[in-house]
Amino acid sequence: MTLMTDNQFNDFFETYAGNVEGFYEASYWRLADELIKELIRRHIGPASGDRVLDAGGGTGRWGAWLADEFHAKVTVADKSAAMLAEAQRQVPDGVRLVHCDLEDAPELADAEFDAVISTYGVLSFLDDPTAAFATLARVLRPGATGLLMSHSLSNALSSKACRDGAGAAELRALLETHVVQWSPTVPPLRVYSSAELTDLATGAGFEVQAMFGVTSIVHPGPEDFGYPYHGISAVSRALADETYFRTALDLELAASEQGCWAERGTNLMIKVRKPT
Repeated sequence: MTLMTDNQFNDFFETYAGNVEGFYEASYWRLADELIKELIRRHIGPASGDRVLDAGGGTGRWGAWLADEFHAKVTVADKSAAMLAEAQRQVPDGVRLVHCDLEDAPELADAEFDAVISTYGVLSFLDDPTAAFATLARVLRPGATGLLMSHSLSNALSSKACRDGAGAAELRALLETHVVQWSPTVPPLRVYSSAELTDLATGAGFEVQAMFGVTSIVHPGPEDFGYPYHGISAVSRALADETYFRTALDLELAASEQGCWAERGTNLMIKVRKPT
């Protein structure tokens, strides 16, 4: 299923590339970021010198963090030239940038990487998730692990029904297609259930080791989905208090240890391992 043409993809990301870093200024997204960082520390924790792929790494902020936190050899791969141009301006020396399509990426060598991450909605922009998972399986060495994120089907249904007031026809179409249209200015996005992500991963030959919700307890407010921000959501206002923030993060980390919380996530994160 084709979500958008190449021209639509490029037009969207040319505008998005210049705004995306400011998007994460809202306190809710700072909470989500800190949860992702701790999940990476706990479940991948690459060693110094490990070769790590940031699949769909965009402007390189996660690649820069991986290089600084773990002294890893990071490759940021992305389909958008505009996003990589932003990355070129801000990633440290040594972080490699590769312009490629994850659905067919001959630029990435077989068994090249010791770990892979893919954060937030990268998987949701894919026309062919099966092909992208096959690419990731190909470029990881045996025994390598990965944390891969997508937008959540359950969150999309709940948000459309309870927040956006979607009608029966839109909700039925979302459930049938697993594609959501958040607004006229945002392209259609693929959303996933835990079962669907598991099937994609196992179909590519991965072992599935865990599923997490990011975030499962504290959910963003409607104001957190626009930039520049014209208002502060109630949840971001609460999270601006450091005591509240630390409490929320502790709750999210506790929930991450219980797989039953994953489907409540704004995003889903699957932990995979390539068998030896």
